[in-house]
This record gives sequence, structure tokens and C-alpha cells, in this order.
Amino acid sequence: MPSPLDQAQDVLSYPFAIGPLGTPPETIAWARKHRPVCPISLPSGTRAWMVTNKDDIGLVLTDKRFSRDLTYSGAPRFVGEDFTAVPGGLFNLDPPDHTRVRRVIGHFYTRTGVERFRPLVERHATQLLDAMAGGDNPADLMQAYSTQLPLHSSCDMLQVPVDFREQYLAYFHTQTNYQATAEEVAQATAKILDFSRDIIALKRKHPGHADPIGALIEARTQGLIDEDELVGTVCYLFVTGSEPLIPPLSTGVLTLLEHRPQLQQCIDDPTLWPKAIEEVLRYHHNGVLGLPRVATEDVALKDTLIRRGEAVCATMLGVTWDPKYYKHPAKFDIHRSTDGTATFGAGPHFCLGSALVRMFLEVAYRMLFARFPSLTLAVPASEIPWEKNILFIRPVSLPIAW
Repeated sequence: MPSPLDQAQDVLSYPFAIGPLGTPPETIAWARKHRPVCPISLPSGTRAWMVTNKDDIGLVLTDKRFSRDLTYSGAPRFVGEDFTAVPGGLFNLDPPDHTRVRRVIGHFYTRTGVERFRPLVERHATQLLDAMAGGDNPADLMQAYSTQLPLHSSCDMLQVPVDFREQYLAYFHTQTNYQATAEEVAQATAKILDFSRDIIALKRKHPGHADPIGALIEARTQGLIDEDELVGTVCYLFVTGSEPLIPPLSTGVLTLLEHRPQLQQCIDDPTLWPKAIEEVLRYHHNGVLGLPRVATEDVALKDTLIRRGEAVCATMLGVTWDPKYYKHPAKFDIHRSTDGTATFGAGPHFCLGSALVRMFLEVAYRMLFARFPSLTLAVPASEIPWEKNILFIRPVSLPIAW
């Protein structure tokens, strides 16, 4: 018998057009108001339920009846066999396995733990800003800073030569490209797994690394995790290590430039940067639609029955722009009493790197605008081109001048 999802009418096609200057698609607000549990079609043709308000999303993220284990044949995918198909990765484990593996590396990502990485982020920021100051003016911030600082910092944190990782960047991009074919995505996944295995083999030859990958290798040696969990979680660290940081370091910078009085307050009083970061994180999630979860049994949500085996996607922009919890959500205001925590999710899969993101952005914003306090857009904001078919919300280029 066809399920309600198969029979649903007026199914929305994803991806949605983003709003002005990287703001959420208008589709999300429409769905929250008119159809809070809404049927959508992913680029692969797979159907899923999209959940769009904070209360319902909180339930999906915390209720064990919704699983992130998508490693089985026929599981829902955005395009093809991407990183959600990799067995053993933190993305794809449910408790108690997820808890056990996360515990191995969790101490690197606590608020205290990430401070060991602050000097290296500052060092890379200094080098990039020096190069920017000595280069062309105007410049493209994407090429000069927004893509480079996450990449170099992530490689340093994981103690991986940046030149080695640059060889694989095209495969990481394919993973998140909605215009790629299923075959291209599957091939990219295989290449990233090969890359992860190569890094593990290299580090096994030279043990004793005090970094997350070294900790995972040691846990494997002690029998605390298995080989799939080692390889899958190393893959997870590479997939999440730099690309998700590019949107707040590009779209976020654009939003700050478009709200110059608030930006100037931060330049004049750097103690305000943490508040600005919280509002950037609330105002912009790095993507539109969260990774699918699958119902392990029938679940009633609002007036919709989600059948066992059906996919559910939560949009974190549905949370952080929910007017029930955020007054005038379309207003960018660094002085809000709320913070950006909700953008990192909830439940067992609450973002491992939330403290790292905050530390990274504090360094990145503070040093950028300390070095270039007069930084401005080199073109009208309306002329900035946007990526249209990738997982992340970010500009193609961000022309700036100083």
C-alpha cells in the first residue's frame, strides 16, 4: 500500500531559491505557516517530510524514533551515495555507538579544548591577511580569506599537510553539489574514503599525534572502536572540518558589512564580537536543509503520520527564524538576548564543533576587521553572485575593497 508520503500532493522540489543576500528561502516561512510538516522531493527524486518549526524540529532531533543510520541500501540521499552512506562515521551512528565513538574525540572540541587551536588559527589568519594587504585592492574575499582560513586551519588541527588535502578538494565539493550525478557523488565518496585511509596509514607509521585522528587511531588499537568507525569518523572530520566554516566567513561577513553601525560597534569594542557571532549563527545557517533522518516506527507529528521508513529533514533556519521564539527574526541584531546555539541542533547529534566554530569566527572576524577596519563591498550587494546548487549558502565571489 502506498504511504501518505508517496501519495502526498503539492510536493515542493528542493533545493529552494535562497532569499536576498543569503537569507533563508521564503519557502521555509511559507511552509511553517501553512504546512509545517511538508512533503518535499530531494534532487535524487526521493521524497521526504520537511519540518519547519522549532518545537517539531526539536522532537525530530531528540526522539530515538528518528535514526541517522542511513548506511543501508536504498536509504534516502540528496543526490547519491554521499557521506551519509559511510558506515561508522559520527554522522551515521545512533546511540550508544555514537556516544562511544564521540567520547574518543569529544575533549578536543569542548570550550576549553578548542583553545589549544586558537594560536594556529591566529597564525594562519595573519599570513592570509598579510598576503591580502600586499595583493590587489579590490580583492575577492572568498579566494583571499574565506575559503583559505578554514582549509589551512583544519589541516593544521588534524596535522595533515594542506597540499595533500588540496588534491581532494574537488571530491569534497562534488559531495555537496546537487547538480552532480549519483555516480559522480558515489565516486567522490570512494575517493574521500581512500584519502581518509591514506591519512590513517601515514599516521600509523608515525604514531603519537596529539590530534583527533591520532586519538581515533589509538582508540582503534585499544579496541574501543572498530575499523569502520575509525575510517568513517576520520572521513567525518574532513567533511566537516573546513567547508561548513566558509558560509559564516563569507555570508556572515557580507551581513556585517550590510549592517555597518553594528559592525562599527564591534570594531570599536572587540568584546562585542561574541554577540555578533551568535547573531550571525542565528541569522544564517551554513545550509538550508538538514541531513535526512528515517523514522524507525510510525510517528504522529502535527496532523501528519510519518510512516516507518520515511525520511524527515529538519531545517535549522526553521528553528532560528521561528517568530514564536525569535522576535522579528528577519532583523539582524547583535544585541538580542537570544544566542545562536539552536543552529547547532539538539540531541545526540548536537554539533561536535560548536565551540570550535565560535572560537574560529571570533579570531577570523576580529583579525579581519582589525587589519582592514574600512573594509567595504567593491560592488553593490545585489550584484554578488550566489552558489545555487550546493549544500551550503555562500557567495561565488565576494568582491571587497579597503
